[in-house]
Amino acid sequence: DDAKTFCRQERFTVKVSGRKPDAARTKLTPKPHPFAAGFLVNAPGKAVTLARRAHEPIFVHFYGIWCPPCNMLEEGVYPTETFAKASDGFVKLALDADAELSWDWKARFKIGGYPTLLVLDERGQEISRAVGYRSPESLAAFLKDSRRLMDEPIERAALAVALSSPTEDGTRRARVARWRIERAEYAEALTAAAAAPEARREALAAGRALASKNDDAPGVLAALKALVSEYPNDAEFADWASDLVERDKPAAEALEPAVRASVSRWAADPKLSESGLVPGDMRAYEASFLESLGKDAEAKSVWSVAAEAYGADAKASRLKLARGANMERAYCLQKAGRLDEARALYDSLVGAYPDEFTFNYGYARLLFTQKEYPSALVSARAAVKAGYGDNYLRAAALEARVLTEMGLREEAAKALDSALAEAAAPKSAAVRTHRYLAELRRLRAEL
Repeated sequence: DDAKTFCRQERFTVKVSGRKPDAARTKLTPKPHPFAAGFLVNAPGKAVTLARRAHEPIFVHFYGIWCPPCNMLEEGVYPTETFAKASDGFVKLALDADAELSWDWKARFKIGGYPTLLVLDERGQEISRAVGYRSPESLAAFLKDSRRLMDEPIERAALAVALSSPTEDGTRRARVARWRIERAEYAEALTAAAAAPEARREALAAGRALASKNDDAPGVLAALKALVSEYPNDAEFADWASDLVERDKPAAEALEPAVRASVSRWAADPKLSESGLVPGDMRAYEASFLESLGKDAEAKSVWSVAAEAYGADAKASRLKLARGANMERAYCLQKAGRLDEARALYDSLVGAYPDEFTFNYGYARLLFTQKEYPSALVSARAAVKAGYGDNYLRAAALEARVLTEMGLREEAAKALDSALAEAAAPKSAAVRTHRYLAELRRLRAEL
């Protein structure tokens, strides 16, 4: 009907071919992961129903089985009496970041780092969030503060600062700006911080991130110099200094004594975990800084100190063989050049947890960097077999790299084709699965 004056209904047959339906993709299903009593694991719908029925807030733990601080929370914080008392009256939910069932929640709350801890009210409105490790005491304080803020969901606070003077309401502005930064909404974070003195740090951090996103090197440099100048007592000082090295090496070199002093001070401070860090993290910051300056021998020495700091955390674990702290320790041993010890630790971890992606993948990466390709392939394939979701995609990419280095390009191509056929893409481009899929496609194109 050229005049488009009516619609005509027709019945016809469509033949569909190609990729398997989602129900057949076994690599999207999360595997069982032990959690402290009281947590609902990968059951967001049930958590929402319970919260509404009981009129209770929800505590959400977004975790990765490969994530050291996630495991440290699970091993040494959630089983404690301190956490049990602080979280009484909360519906507790754990969501696997690599499982498809978490995609909608990750997109909705714009989750970027792990662990991310959220407090939601009974209607599912976000009250507060924390990113990184927290000690039992600092996590209890976080939950107490969240209860106090229960009448002001974060989006309501964002509206309030939007209506106030740029120099007023500084505490609320800092709260909203931090939330925006953790959601990677850097321009909005700058707007929220405005000119309030209490939100100055957040304004600089947002400016640095936004400049980096826009490839604005002068903007990044200006923000870094302001951060190290104005906040020399911040736990992130050493990390800022490390980033400064490649942008203004003389300025960074002048900060070396201050970096060492900051690391030593914070590594011994019980309040360190309020910043989402542990002592080993501080030593790793220092080692990375020295490495950036080209002081490799000194850096290796500090990497050893970091390994021992994580070793102390491992000994404090309730598990017979700690997962989280030992992941970090193995990496630090490798960076320190203590390869035999790193291998031995990975052997122990793989022996204790043979069917897990995490340790097989870490061991494969170590062996790959040492160009021990046949052994790396064994571990990479074990990681592929155990992996699911994003873990599976990462393991498949590593397997293909190993095969390529071994000259087995056809096998590498088959491995990539299999992974791409198995994969599913989230609706939201912000979910990092898209990044791993892009890497698989890039590797396949090179073959």
